[in-house]
Amino acid sequence: MDINKNYRIFSYGPPATPSDIARFVQQYEPVPSGYVELVNKATGIVLLWNLRGELRLWGPDEAIGMNEAYGVSVNLPGAVAIGDNGGGELIIHGDGPSGAGLYLVDTGSLFLDDDAPWLAPDLKALLEQGEGADLVCRSEPIDPATLGAPIFYEKDYD
Repeated sequence: MDINKNYRIFSYGPPATPSDIARFVQQYEPVPSGYVELVNKATGIVLLWNLRGELRLWGPDEAIGMNEAYGVSVNLPGAVAIGDNGGGELIIHGDGPSGAGLYLVDTGSLFLDDDAPWLAPDLKALLEQGEGADLVCRSEPIDPATLGAPIFYEKDYD
């Protein structure tokens, strides 16, 4: 999967382990299209869109923990959160008013309704075409002079 040129990688971690991916797939079927492909390359990805932040995409282990913490599966059966924007909104794959796809859902109001903006049909559209990126990344622009190379975070696997 190629990432749109208007994204800038701020930070990322190592690829997911096969056991983490298997646990996620077992718990959250159907898996959002493009998710496994992405986490096979990197996890804990933080992206900026046109130097506005931030789009955070979690690895399987973090996604499982965050879904449990926010009660996503309990409140939205069949849905799964795969990331957030650092501003109290989750990126959730589920079946909402515009059909199955990615939605931006406030953590205080876990509903896939008209208040949850449609982002894209899948991760490929969000990352390759940038569909919905302006809705996720709404911070003030970041001065490019303050940004260095992408930060790589190691993760210790047990």
